[in-house]
Amino acid sequence: MNSDFLKSLIALSKEGSIARAAQSQGLTATAVSQRIKALEEQVGFSLTIRSGKTVHLTEAGHRILPQAKQLLEVERDLLSTLNKGQVSGRLELGAISTAMTGIIPKTLSFLQKDKHDLEVKLHPGTSKQLYNRMLSDDLDAVIISAPPFSLPKELKFEIISQEPLCLISTKDLLPEDCFKAENKKATKFSSDLLKQLRQKPFIRYDHNAWGGKLVTKFLRDSKITVQEFCELDALEAITVLVNSGLGISLIPDWQGPWPEGTDLHKIILYDTRYYRKTILVRKRSTAKETIISYIGETINHRQTR
Repeated sequence: MNSDFLKSLIALSKEGSIARAAQSQGLTATAVSQRIKALEEQVGFSLTIRSGKTVHLTEAGHRILPQAKQLLEVERDLLSTLNKGQVSGRLELGAISTAMTGIIPKTLSFLQKDKHDLEVKLHPGTSKQLYNRMLSDDLDAVIISAPPFSLPKELKFEIISQEPLCLISTKDLLPEDCFKAENKKATKFSSDLLKQLRQKPFIRYDHNAWGGKLVTKFLRDSKITVQEFCELDALEAITVLVNSGLGISLIPDWQGPWPEGTDLHKIILYDTRYYRKTILVRKRSTAKETIISYIGETINHRQTR
């Protein structure tokens, strides 16, 4: 049984549609559909059922899901075992700031415990800067926000995380009623919350940043003109400014760690149109594909544990 088929089934169970499952895996919708069909032919059962654009798992699909996840876990452990003592070399890896403090430490800790002969040199920067450095072969691979354009065919990527937009504020800056939707999977903000977005000082996630363009798209789609107080491309700094009571902000709900000492109210917008995707990108022709693929497997393994 092809493990890639199982990965697509798991992605479909999470995303609820062929299109979103394909996007999360860096595949076409046709490729995901073909994988699911092939898996159904192998097991002899229908695993999915369509309802408009939404796709749900059948009872059989739900039954095999836990075992599918277990099989992939075994596969990852097997690859880790096979790679021990074999992954070696130097990797020039670029990463945006939230990956530097969240994804990277866990990954490097895992690699260190496995005692690989692998040297990783980290390069911080914005998504655009790191992307251009990778194109010019200054970096072997980069962890960045997905760009607002389709990647060229000579590049290979995988999605590491997907983060919804969230509105952050101190408790006293917004009325208590605004936070009633907190922790609920709302796909749109209330009219009162949109009103507050128009009126309160707004600390903007840089509209030139690739992640910041999602905020701009949301404001444009919602026909909101904000009272802009300042603009910067640093999520950690934005949270500190908001925590100081200087304004409210819309930012991706990144994995953290968030700055110590912050005490913020957070309202998450579960609308996939505005999710920030963090991706691992490299050239298909790179001589370091084995190392980069292992890094990617390690990141995804740590993310799902």
